[in-house]
Amino acid sequence: MTASARGSVVLTLALAVLAPVPAAANLSHAQRTVLAAYLAALEGARYEAAFALLDAGERRYFGTARNYASSYVADRFELESFRIVASESTAAGTVAVVSERVRFVDHASDAPASATVKVPYGIVSASAGEAIHDPGHPWRADAPSGAVAESGGLRATIRKVSFFTGRVEFVVTFENRGPRAVTLLPYGRSVLRDAAGTVYRPIAVRAPGLTDTELYLGLRLPSSARYTGFMTFATPERFTPRSLQLTLAPALADGANEPFDLPFAPIAIGT
Repeated sequence: MTASARGSVVLTLALAVLAPVPAAANLSHAQRTVLAAYLAALEGARYEAAFALLDAGERRYFGTARNYASSYVADRFELESFRIVASESTAAGTVAVVSERVRFVDHASDAPASATVKVPYGIVSASAGEAIHDPGHPWRADAPSGAVAESGGLRATIRKVSFFTGRVEFVVTFENRGPRAVTLLPYGRSVLRDAAGTVYRPIAVRAPGLTDTELYLGLRLPSSARYTGFMTFATPERFTPRSLQLTLAPALADGANEPFDLPFAPIAIGT
């Protein structure tokens, strides 16, 4: 690992664990300028401009400004206002905390939502000046339209598909429209296939962000109830399929003799 790569890892870890700090936001003029420019670009949905302000490692991760923008578009994200409230120096750079008023789609209800959140951003020195380190996002995302499977009174809707390094994540809403409770056991034999028919399996390790605990343990969904969770599948590092076909299985209705599957039609990616 190179020194620059080690520095990126250190700063990413600092961003992951940093709690809001009481110190004032003592940023240099250059640091404050680049962070304000980045946030203003997000506020104006000028994603090419925001992408250009990222550090070199982040730009390589996303690949293109379109990929970078795709997650914001999939979440229908809007940054309404922002205020830099704190900062802290690390060995690899500076972490700034920003209070943001944001709007987005709540995938659990498929409805608009808003919140005030505190978000950490890294600021690192690069050859061309200060740059932004903003990790944790998928390098590419889609919000497919009409990605629905239904069987046995159970309806599943894919809300978002997110591509990370070595994995793809599906946010799925399950709705029990039948008269009987249904138990979901999707870690039993769910499978993902790409356009060539290659099979990918769920990541079944009980780790936050990789496995949905409710679905991993088995979720009993009463009649008229709904649940939004996620399934993550192991993939090649830079996975760029033309389409994906997901089958979630098994599910078992109370009193039924046989479980059933929820197969989705192929989902076009990036169109």
